[in-house]
Amino acid sequence: MNEIHVYCNTCNKKVKAIILTIHDKEYDESTKSYKRYGMVRILQHRIGFKNNCDNTSQIKALVESDFMDDNGVMI
Repeated sequence: MNEIHVYCNTCNKKVKAIILTIHDKEYDESTKSYKRYGMVRILQHRIGFKNNCDNTSQIKALVESDFMDDNGVMI
């Protein structure tokens, strides 16, 4: 079970997600490199003291890239 970090659409926090499917590589003109997208499921996560975010949706996200932001999320 592969896990990556993504940003939650609801609370905008960095969260763990499980990779469900991986799509073919796509060329990105802005970075001049290949990126691979896939479908991921966001895992339940905390947004504060004893508060959980209910967003456990499936989203399309980067699952393979050469570039990461300061928080370790692929861009």
